[in-house]
Amino acid sequence: MSSRIVIALLIVAAWISIPSCSFDSPTDQTSATDLVTEGWKAYSARDYSTAASKFDAAITKDASLVDAYNGSGWSNAKLDNLDLALTNFSIGLSKDSTNLDILAGLAYVDNARKDYASSDASALEVLDTNPEWSFRADTTITGLDLRLLLAGNYFAEGSYALSLAQVHVLDPAFAPGLDVSTVAGQTVLAQEIELLHSRI
Repeated sequence: MSSRIVIALLIVAAWISIPSCSFDSPTDQTSATDLVTEGWKAYSARDYSTAASKFDAAITKDASLVDAYNGSGWSNAKLDNLDLALTNFSIGLSKDSTNLDILAGLAYVDNARKDYASSDASALEVLDTNPEWSFRADTTITGLDLRLLLAGNYFAEGSYALSLAQVHVLDPAFAPGLDVSTVAGQTVLAQEIELLHSRI
């Protein structure tokens, strides 16, 4: 056998004997809790697509992490993926029925879906539990925003007196004695709700 053939055979044998290596992506090497942390960082940076991906990856690694469902819900809501947001919020809530951030997220998603009754129930549960609630990932979203959400919901449902009551919590000096049983009163109320949206 020629020396060239022997050398060639030795090289092949050496190559075959090298253990196969797998190359994990950075996400594969990251723990579920770290993925959740990265997800909230992306959410705070308003990179909602990346945030949703991080939270979903965390769920794949550990389906027990309530905050991953919470984060996925809020991120998908921001992306207008309302059905996916609703699904993740619902799963998260089934694991922790007292999670106020999830309940608040559900209130917003159900409002966007025009399921005002469900939105009302979630918002009221948050406010009844903690009137001073604020969203941990974005403290500019508070119980005041939920009251404004309720005011809009009630108005859309034709419950003008309830809508007015929420507006008076936000602006006690607004239109004392306003008669919201009239079209004129309802118009004034609608204008105030619109104005509050620009203030809160």
